Amino acid sequence: MSYLYQGQQVAITLPVQSISMNKRRMAVKHQDGLSYIAFENAADAKGFLSWLGKVN
Repeated sequence: MSYLYQGQQVAITLPVQSISMNKRRMAVKHQDGLSYIAFENAADAKGFLSWLGKVN
Protein backbone atom coordinates (compact mmCIF):
# COMPACT_ATOMS: atom_id res chain seq x y z
CA MET A 1 0.00 0.00 0.00
CA SER A 2 1.15 3.55 -0.41
CA TYR A 3 0.60 6.94 1.18
CA LEU A 4 0.70 10.13 -0.87
CA TYR A 5 2.05 13.19 0.92
CA GLN A 6 2.68 16.42 -0.98
CA GLY A 7 3.35 14.60 -4.23
CA GLN A 8 5.69 12.07 -2.58
CA GLN A 9 4.47 8.49 -2.68
CA VAL A 10 5.61 6.43 0.31
CA ALA A 11 5.37 2.64 -0.05
CA ILE A 12 4.56 0.76 3.16
CA THR A 13 4.37 -3.05 3.27
CA LEU A 14 2.59 -4.55 6.25
CA PRO A 15 3.44 -5.51 8.89
CA VAL A 16 5.02 -2.35 10.27
CA GLN A 17 7.74 -3.29 12.75
CA SER A 18 8.59 0.12 14.21
CA ILE A 19 8.08 3.85 13.80
CA SER A 20 10.62 6.45 14.84
CA MET A 21 9.87 10.18 14.87
CA ASN A 22 12.25 13.11 15.38
CA LYS A 23 10.65 16.56 15.12
CA ARG A 24 8.95 16.39 11.70
CA ARG A 25 10.82 13.44 10.19
CA MET A 26 9.51 9.89 10.48
CA ALA A 27 11.15 6.55 9.70
CA VAL A 28 8.86 3.56 9.25
CA LYS A 29 10.45 0.10 9.37
CA HIS A 30 8.29 -2.41 7.55
CA GLN A 31 8.53 -5.75 5.79
CA ASP A 32 10.37 -4.35 2.73
CA GLY A 33 12.78 -2.06 4.61
CA LEU A 34 12.66 1.58 5.69
CA SER A 35 10.55 4.45 4.41
CA TYR A 36 11.26 8.06 5.36
CA ILE A 37 8.79 10.94 5.40
CA ALA A 38 9.43 14.61 6.22
CA PHE A 39 6.20 16.25 7.38
CA GLU A 40 5.42 19.97 7.32
CA ASN A 41 3.78 19.90 10.76
CA ALA A 42 2.63 17.67 13.60
CA ALA A 43 -0.95 17.51 12.30
CA ASP A 44 0.26 15.93 9.05
CA ALA A 45 2.27 13.33 11.00
CA LYS A 46 -0.77 12.52 13.14
CA GLY A 47 -2.85 12.16 9.98
CA PHE A 48 -0.37 9.62 8.62
CA LEU A 49 -0.43 7.63 11.86
CA SER A 50 -4.23 7.67 11.82
CA TRP A 51 -4.24 6.39 8.22
CA LEU A 52 -1.72 3.69 9.12
CA GLY A 53 -3.84 2.57 12.07
CA LYS A 54 -6.93 2.25 9.87
CA VAL A 55 -5.28 0.12 7.18
CA ASN A 56 -3.46 -2.10 9.64
